[in-house]
Order: sequence, then C-alpha cells, then structure tokens
Amino acid sequence: MKFPKRRLGVISAIAIVVLMMITLVAAPANNKINSGSTYSRAPYGYGAWYAYMAKRGTPVQRWQKPFEDLANQTVAQGSVTLLRVTSWLTVE
Repeated sequence: MKFPKRRLGVISAIAIVVLMMITLVAAPANNKINSGSTYSRAPYGYGAWYAYMAKRGTPVQRWQKPFEDLANQTVAQGSVTLLRVTSWLTVE
C-alpha cells in the first residue's frame, strides 16, 4: 500500500503525538510527600536501605518530629549521623 507523502506525514505526526500523550499519562508521578522516605521502597525512597541496616543490626532511628527539634537538641548520646535526604531542611 503506497501513501502519498503528505498523508504519511500526517499519520506520522499523529502517531508521535499519541506516543507523547501515552508517555505523559503512563509516567509515574513524583510524590513529593514520600520523596526520600524510609517507609518508601520506591527508587527515590530509602526503605530498602533502612531495612538492610536494621537487619544488619545497625541501630537506626527514624526521626518523626520537625527538623527544628533535632537542630535545637543540645545533648547527643554517643555518635549521631543525620542522613539528610532533601535539601529544604533549614534552621532559622
């Protein structure tokens, strides 16, 4: 079946637009709420890392309070490492 060049161009353009729309609809949405969460096992979460460290016996604690509470804490028991996942944590 032979198509005229104009018709082939229109069909190609429609196919490209349809593929772009499917890509936009099917693409996973970035969930800012769980981004960097230790509860999420998604690629942008730290759930697998947290489970690995806990299984390994490393004492790991999730901080479930506002960041300001951690920043204002004066007494540290032993060595403390803060894994800062997002860059929007600021102390005012």
